[in-house]
Amino acid sequence: MLILSDGDIRAVLTPAAVIASQAAAYRLAADGTGPGGGHFHFTGPTEKDLVFAHGAVIPAGGAVFKTGVQVPANTGRGVATVQATVTVHDRTTGVPVALLNGATVTTLRTAGGLVAAAAALIGSGPVRLGIFGTGAQAGELARLAAAVLPLDATAVWSPSEAGRRRVATDSGWQRSGVTVASGPDQLTRDSTLIATCTSSAEPVLQGRWLGAGTTVLTMGSYAPDRREIDLPASMRADLTFVDGPGAERSVGPLVAAAESVRASPGAVGLVGTVIDGGPGRTADDQIVVFHSSGLGVQDAALALSAYTSAAAAGVGTHVEL
Repeated sequence: MLILSDGDIRAVLTPAAVIASQAAAYRLAADGTGPGGGHFHFTGPTEKDLVFAHGAVIPAGGAVFKTGVQVPANTGRGVATVQATVTVHDRTTGVPVALLNGATVTTLRTAGGLVAAAAALIGSGPVRLGIFGTGAQAGELARLAAAVLPLDATAVWSPSEAGRRRVATDSGWQRSGVTVASGPDQLTRDSTLIATCTSSAEPVLQGRWLGAGTTVLTMGSYAPDRREIDLPASMRADLTFVDGPGAERSVGPLVAAAESVRASPGAVGLVGTVIDGGPGRTADDQIVVFHSSGLGVQDAALALSAYTSAAAAGVGTHVEL
């Protein structure tokens, strides 16, 4: 079995390779003959912890499983909130051939998935990225977006003073030229591409702040009780997309819209169809919203890309089980 650490995975996957793996995953998810998969979650050792297991099969690659625990309290401990492992099984024999750092796979596929969606959904004008959140996912998103999108500027906002201070002083953030907005409303109004990288149950973005032509990406609204954008933001969307079939039944903002008697956000499409050349944005002044709920096929696509690249390059540690 090939063991791949955080450093190993990052050594063999360029930003472009990360984005390509996620675009491929979205296309598979949108294809009616796409991969099999499934997942389950339950409460962990404390009521705020989440234990999860995701599995997906990519016919050309094999079966991939991710198991782990999400521990929100780790933020205060200086430890990553997601602790997980990913196993890759040979497509022919089923033999486990690789074990990967699951936190790294999760971070890269989530941020990479947002960037892949953004590349398919943004308009043709200047791209000014605004990020809600200053954690690991926000930082990864800023790095990947800067590498593959035509960004004019990147700014962030966090309600945490410590988070804002970290962005203002950390050399990694500063090398990317990231600035700190004076508030969430200013961040929204100044940005043409907005990403909410939070786990908030209450909206951090209000629809009344949105300008024409804005593309909104959410990564933390993957459950019915997590709603990073408010109902007016959902209602103002000219186009709404999700990552996989049925995701609209679990994405918090869309659940809120379905429960409202005021209006409906209209039809919800799959971003994979747009990536595959189907209809997407038709005018630069449209407001477009994409919700990432997180798919097992995303983990699988990234893990298989990392495994094949590492095996070819002689990267990683081999062990006998």
